Amino acid sequence: MVLVDIGNTNFHIFDGKKVTHTKRIVSFKDDVYYISVNKIKEEEFLSKNPGAVNLKEFVRFETSYKGLGIDRIMACKSVKEGVVVDAGSAITIDVMENGVHLGGVIMPGLFSFKKAFGTISEVLKVEFFLIDEKKLPNSTNEALNYGSLGAVKCLIEKLSKGKKIFFTGSDGKFLSEMFNNSEFVEDLVFRGMLKTINEMERK
Repeated sequence: MVLVDIGNTNFHIFDGKKVTHTKRIVSFKDDVYYISVNKIKEEEFLSKNPGAVNLKEFVRFETSYKGLGIDRIMACKSVKEGVVVDAGSAITIDVMENGVHLGGVIMPGLFSFKKAFGTISEVLKVEFFLIDEKKLPNSTNEALNYGSLGAVKCLIEKLSKGKKIFFTGSDGKFLSEMFNNSEFVEDLVFRGMLKTINEMERK
């Protein structure tokens, strides 16, 4: 069995042991279950995997949020209590309480911060590193870094209110290092997909 998360940039693939990321469309001989946030990429994927099963049609998830993305649903589905942060092209922060999704926010991803600074001035180039909140920035790079990561950290802390924070996504491991009560889980989305498959099989 193979699980595929079709994102806006990459195909994320889980074979039961490891997660791989590729821009190339792959065809599989095994049973394939997938989710997708990109209709064009999904159609391309299905042209090579016509028997793949879209889990969006089977997932059960309790939330009053309108239009919650299937990738966020799957990441949250694997967390009963805590805050789920998916740090990729965008950063999404979702709050789970007793298995119920209370709501969440979307903010630009770290690459978007870099890109935004470049539109202001070509000299505003930022390289991200862990910030020291006790020390005011004393260089442009420190100031850009502090302004970006500080905003991300502040919002996550405000929403978490002491709950454990589960990070996933391409920048998840880096961001998780800014918090004590946190864990980076690379396959968080796939855990939600597996849970959905198990629920389907029990019906």
